[in-house]
Amino acid sequence: MSRPDLLHEKLPLQEEARGFSEALTFGFARGVEQGHLLKLTAPPLAETSFRRSSFANDLFLNELIRGSFPVISSEGKVASSPDYFLRVLSSPPKSHEDIAFRQNIFKELSSDPQRWHLLKEAHGQLRDFCDAFCGADHISAPSVGVKRRIDILIAYRDALHALTSLGEKSSSGLVRVAGWAKEIQGRENYLQLQHLLSFEDTRATIDARLQVGYDGELRRLTIVSLSHSSHSAFPRSHILRFFKRVISLLKGYRFSEEDVMSQLLDRVFSNIEKDVYYLLGVYQQIEFYLRGMAFYSQSNKRGQDICLPKVLPLAGVAKQRRLEGLFNPWLLAQGVSAIPCDLMCDDAHHVTIVSGPNSGGKTRLLQSLAITQLLAQGGLFVPAKVAVLPQVEQLFLSLLEKSEAEQDEGRLGVELMRVREVFEQSGPRSLVLMDELCSGTNPSEGEQIFDMVLGLFDELRPQVFITTHFLDFAHRIAQENRPRLKFLQVEIDERQLPTYQFLPGVAQTSLARNTATRLGVTRDELMRLIHKHQRLS
Repeated sequence: MSRPDLLHEKLPLQEEARGFSEALTFGFARGVEQGHLLKLTAPPLAETSFRRSSFANDLFLNELIRGSFPVISSEGKVASSPDYFLRVLSSPPKSHEDIAFRQNIFKELSSDPQRWHLLKEAHGQLRDFCDAFCGADHISAPSVGVKRRIDILIAYRDALHALTSLGEKSSSGLVRVAGWAKEIQGRENYLQLQHLLSFEDTRATIDARLQVGYDGELRRLTIVSLSHSSHSAFPRSHILRFFKRVISLLKGYRFSEEDVMSQLLDRVFSNIEKDVYYLLGVYQQIEFYLRGMAFYSQSNKRGQDICLPKVLPLAGVAKQRRLEGLFNPWLLAQGVSAIPCDLMCDDAHHVTIVSGPNSGGKTRLLQSLAITQLLAQGGLFVPAKVAVLPQVEQLFLSLLEKSEAEQDEGRLGVELMRVREVFEQSGPRSLVLMDELCSGTNPSEGEQIFDMVLGLFDELRPQVFITTHFLDFAHRIAQENRPRLKFLQVEIDERQLPTYQFLPGVAQTSLARNTATRLGVTRDELMRLIHKHQRLS
């Protein structure tokens, strides 16, 4: 086995990062910046058809990862950069086999608490190795540098042992790391490392102070501390060891034990450098599963059902989308109770128009669908009790954009640009999610553009979800019985409040008056504010 891989059924091609050897050599000698090292040793990503720019900005993935996918070690939550997890999440593999490969690992981890514990232990050992390797040697004394490098090799040995335990007798792809670790442990260079560490663990050391006169003669020798040797290469008596050192000096040898040990350590590391390169890659891949299991754990603790979805492969034409108990992970990250909803689409080429009041859950629904699609195709748990969905080639998410001071176009121009972007970046096997299409102009012109876009979606044939406040327009086209159009509305209870569920049909009202009342924008409330200012003037 040349290198381990925990994300792909078949190993993707990997070009070694330029400068990785120099970084490892320097890191072993003096330390290296951790972010730079992990970037150099990051494993390759699978081939993907997704464009991160088409959805990432509106999903706020960095914040979502920190809130719902934190690194949780055996000691508790640990701060860690989400860079590699973010790259993997936003680049789901084309290969359906890769999705299944990752799901099988998550199945084993979620059904076997002991395996999950071993995953945390392995991650902890790998983190210790990475920290030891990147930690700078700020003290120039040779003995300090020797000790640091020995600590690195000990952490390397312990990390390999943890990987062996993690993958031993595994029924999933985790077995790969056990096979790789055992292969390394059987090599001659690893046995040399073991002998070196054993030698270092058992040799005697003397901390002595020597006082020398102007004539070069030894005036005084004070032994500060002594640990007895149990290795045949060193005399057991500190007196004999001292005289052996003096004899070496008289013979003209001017190197120290630290010099010898330093040379040995560097030689041992040069033989395992490539394995260290792959080990740091495994560290980042294991963190992918640790973050995925953190989402699993958080959801269970809060009573939210999640699952590993059934992802229907690209081969085929019409695909259903069935989601039961769908919720938005963003709400969990914000500490808000999420109200699950159900969604069923029996054709992957339908356009679904969603209507209803503000704050009724329409935008949250689009976010939930985007997150679910991304997690599902990444092989992770999704925020739903039951999930069946088609694999897509592209995900396009466009939530209602805020105006910015530096933008060249007005709001309508920005809206039209995002419509063009949909057709530039999306094909027939895409999922398109758009919030408040054409709301940046007057209703008459907006409805004309809206209708044009719907007609072109008939030609492009992606699966589309669009939210709208053009209720009259939605009612009119609903009566035309267009075969590819479906309609969902926010459910309203007897108190005229949204339940955050969705029913077939078009909403009768946007409940603007209710929203205005809730926000204190009524005639009586505004008059009260006016009178307040009049009294103060």
